[in-house]
Amino acid sequence: MPQLDRVIIFGQIFWLFFIFLTAYIVYTHFVLSNLLKIFLVRWWKLKKDITQITLKLRVTNFLIDWNVQMLRRIHTVTKNILISLAKKTTKDDSSKSKLVLNDINFLIIKISLETALYSNKSITKSGAYSYWT
Repeated sequence: MPQLDRVIIFGQIFWLFFIFLTAYIVYTHFVLSNLLKIFLVRWWKLKKDITQITLKLRVTNFLIDWNVQMLRRIHTVTKNILISLAKKTTKDDSSKSKLVLNDINFLIIKISLETALYSNKSITKSGAYSYWT
């Protein structure tokens, strides 16, 4: 068989390894280095985006919790003011115009509803929050 001739086979094996080695070096030096740079840039961008999303999520949760606490304080203060006003006007027997207790209840409910509209959590519950209430 002429393909396996001892004179020709060593030259064929040499050129096979030489061409393979040259192709391997060119491929690893040019193609893989550019590919690795692209992967590295994508990884850094993804890491930066994930960090920004995490920070924004933490800040958003902090602001929501802070707003809910402030809304609860506003709700309790207005409720206490209106209740004390109702007690004061019901005890006062002068001929001045009096607030009716139903009007005060209506104001408390209206303030509570308007406060709850601007929050995604319940302001009247102190325990676990439900998004359905």
